[in-house]
Amino acid sequence: MRKAVILLLVALISLSASAQRRRRVKTPPPPTPEELAEQARLDRYEHKLQVIERVTFIDSVLLAKKEVMNVLSLGSENGSVHTYANFFGSIDRDTMDCALFRSQLGDKTIYARPGNDSILHLYASEMIEGKWTPPTLLPGLNDTVDQNYPFMLSDGVTLFYASKDESGLGGYDIYMTRWDADEQSFLKPENIGMPFNSEGNDYLYVVDEFNQLGWFVTDRGQSEDSVCMYCFIPNETRRIYNANELGRDTLVALANINSIRDTWTDVAAVSAARDRLDAVRNQARKTRQSDFYFVVNDRIVYTSFSQFRHKESIDLVVQWLAKTKDKDTVSKQLEAKRRQYLSADASVRAALQPEILALEQQYEQLIPAISLLEKEIRVYEQR
Repeated sequence: MRKAVILLLVALISLSASAQRRRRVKTPPPPTPEELAEQARLDRYEHKLQVIERVTFIDSVLLAKKEVMNVLSLGSENGSVHTYANFFGSIDRDTMDCALFRSQLGDKTIYARPGNDSILHLYASEMIEGKWTPPTLLPGLNDTVDQNYPFMLSDGVTLFYASKDESGLGGYDIYMTRWDADEQSFLKPENIGMPFNSEGNDYLYVVDEFNQLGWFVTDRGQSEDSVCMYCFIPNETRRIYNANELGRDTLVALANINSIRDTWTDVAAVSAARDRLDAVRNQARKTRQSDFYFVVNDRIVYTSFSQFRHKESIDLVVQWLAKTKDKDTVSKQLEAKRRQYLSADASVRAALQPEILALEQQYEQLIPAISLLEKEIRVYEQR
């Protein structure tokens, strides 16, 4: 009997100790929204790691972020990219990091600019009768997050841009969308995936379709205010690596572009692309040298921004360059319309007349505007 009592007491003590231990073990708190968002991002990373695009990279350049627009050698037939501040002569701090794309004919722009909500949105504007139309918000994009660095292919339909969308891998990611003429809106944008996108900021995806070259910029693995600009051969159709044949370490290395040589599966294609890149760079260098030629007086000629002594002059030069380019574009359009007019029948000529008249008026308005800017610049520089 005594033994049974002792055993019962031992059992009760054991049960009490177990209950105390259970009380001491706290139920873990539910994950926070931030933790859930981070886990979702990691899940997206692992998914995209399995479908990395096979891209041949032929060149990479480390540079300061502010120098990107000066280094990019994009052929003029593909349009051009600028900073919003330089193109419009803006000194507003909120637009200093905003990018702008201008079409090859020079009559259309897409650019980033802060909205009333302080978020960067993409807007479109057209040149009509020598003036840029009020900006129109691009429809169909996520308007709750920053959007920047637009670039439109020559088809006038396919748009690339960078966004801090919650569906990305971190920072800016590059997205692609197309214009739906029936809906008068852009289709749902698609994240273009790895190796273009990463946990860092990835942006300014542009393509030279004539020379079959592409560029994009990233700050992954770089120090503050430094970026890497990669040049690659665009694929006609998207091809991906076979993730089942490659280990995870290899996939991560390809996603991070640890070595551009690892992407050289066709040495002849790389060599030919590098030749095209050299030709584009040389042409861009010559164009920059010939386009920027400002006569201050009989003894002084400036060919770069660094030569101007006054900030007011630089702001005016930005406007002068933009209007000079507008004048050249209008002149080319006018010449083409006049040639068409000479060989056209009566009905076509009747349709062309108002178009030619409008272009002539634009040209006539630009000439005195350019002349006035030149005079104002010379006044500042000859003080």
